[in-house]
Amino acid sequence: MSTPANRSATRYGADRTPKTERNLGGKMIAIVAVVLIVGLAVAVARYLAADNERGDVTISMVSHERIDDQTMRLWVDVTREDPDVESYCIVTAINYEMAEVGRRELLIAPGGDPIQRFQVDIPSRDLPVSGSVYGCSTLIPDHLTTGPGAASE
Repeated sequence: MSTPANRSATRYGADRTPKTERNLGGKMIAIVAVVLIVGLAVAVARYLAADNERGDVTISMVSHERIDDQTMRLWVDVTREDPDVESYCIVTAINYEMAEVGRRELLIAPGGDPIQRFQVDIPSRDLPVSGSVYGCSTLIPDHLTTGPGAASE
């Protein structure tokens, strides 16, 4: 007489897949998922660390005026949490298509009030119609110095 295991093999055929390969696909999916989660966690941590290094400096545009066909003047308010830290901001001139046609980096020397208003003239390569603010940081690029080109209030 045949055993229950033999009846199944006789009725349905022998199982030809090796037992070790059955869960290989599931294991690979789990490994890939863990690697992706760890990679995402590292990326978020690096983004947050870089965000903290930028410092607490914000800029907002107050007004703008076209001086001539090649120059846009912006008035901006810069707010610094710690005015004793040197910082810089980037402002841009834009044309009718909202394309950037001029850019100026505004270096702000340490000291002064937490909120300061600056007048910035931006040379442009096309007819400027408005301005915009790009952002600020306390990480000063090497090409900027606090020499004669520093911003004045």
